[in-house]
Amino acid sequence: MTRSANLRTAARYTAGGAIAVVALVVVGGGVALGWMPRTAPAPSVSVAPVAADAVLTCPGPLLALARDAHSASGISVASGEDVTAGGALRRDVLATTGVPGESGPTRLEAPATGRTVPAAAGAASATVTAEDLAGFAAAACTPALMESWLVGGSTSTGAADLVLLANPGKVTATVDLTFYGVDGPRHPGAGSRIIVAPGTQQVLPLAGLGFGDEAPILRVTATGAPVRAALQSSIVRGLTPGGVDQEGAIAAAATTQVIPGVRVTAPTPDAPAVVRLLAPTGATTATVTVLGARGAVGSAMTVPLKAGAPVEASLPALAPGSYTVVVTADQPVVAAVWQATGTGAGDDFAWIPAAPQLAPAVDGSLFAVPAGPSPALVVTPAGKDAVAVSVAPADGGTATTVSAAAGRATVVPLAAGRAYRIALDGAAYAAVAFAGDGALASYPVWPQNAASAPVVVYP
Repeated sequence: MTRSANLRTAARYTAGGAIAVVALVVVGGGVALGWMPRTAPAPSVSVAPVAADAVLTCPGPLLALARDAHSASGISVASGEDVTAGGALRRDVLATTGVPGESGPTRLEAPATGRTVPAAAGAASATVTAEDLAGFAAAACTPALMESWLVGGSTSTGAADLVLLANPGKVTATVDLTFYGVDGPRHPGAGSRIIVAPGTQQVLPLAGLGFGDEAPILRVTATGAPVRAALQSSIVRGLTPGGVDQEGAIAAAATTQVIPGVRVTAPTPDAPAVVRLLAPTGATTATVTVLGARGAVGSAMTVPLKAGAPVEASLPALAPGSYTVVVTADQPVVAAVWQATGTGAGDDFAWIPAAPQLAPAVDGSLFAVPAGPSPALVVTPAGKDAVAVSVAPADGGTATTVSAAAGRATVVPLAAGRAYRIALDGAAYAAVAFAGDGALASYPVWPQNAASAPVVVYP
């Protein structure tokens, strides 16, 4: 129906209503209003929805590519994952298609009780020392998503990166990957209509989606059921392995992306930290600011972005310490930071994705810290005011309380192998970061599943 037709119909309804009112007044006269029925509120009841189980999927063991001389695309387990979890959780292991043994990621499930949203958190780490793969990796166990972004990795010579697609649910998922590279967005055949059966993980070599691209970004879109997407990155320079990492996904593009947890242990002039950016829908100019313990480090830099074209920009030289990188733009962007301990034998690197915002809450969010060197929580407020941060062991113990100043990266030391609860009196971003001799990793703290608001039902 056209807009003019809509207006004519509305006019007829209005005119008809006016005639009916006039007729009522004329017929009833001055006493007619006495018998008109009074309007009473409709009966209703407020019902709180039953909470769903919390299901998290860990990154899984470190995998090696092409170790079998008879299969250039064969995948095998290089090192198992060490999982630390918090909450009353059930554990099982998903199967990785085409990889024998317990090669899949750990699934953590916290059953809901009535209408109470269950608290659950998990994280995993792994260390490997081999001729073709070496380094330390750590990542959070996260919920499956219908859409997510993987910002990291490379398909250039020496890289052996793997896309990990896990389906922790009970319904088959079909996944499509959009590959953003030097030629813009593409839909490679190897990334189309990927079937991920319930309780399984599919692994794809990133190079099979677009070889020779140094700064790829993937959009992961699922139908049928959500999937947990992750990226395992590794590099061999000549004959020397240069590190390994497991990176979680970013939930959505946004005009502000905050990346806490960049830890520097020593100057690395041969491997400066880099931020990778993408504006998927529209050209824009991104502003990149680095925040340290005392505020902004140097001047903010601007990075022009074309729609659908990934860009990398080197960050300023950073002294030892912990940092947060803030990216703002007038179009939605996705972003992650790459940093390394160096480029020689025994060095490691980390991809650090943008973190989701944590809302202020007295009971806070649960997060886990797996085995690893010198773990620390890096917190940056979302607004212009300081935020009171309380970090307490989930199994009991003394809380550490600090005031996180706005525009700064505040550090709270942690212990490996424990779960914690973070409480905030204002919105903030946080990440768990590890740094040690030949070991580097960082992952964001995710908010707990939000309770569904009560629903008003009218019988």
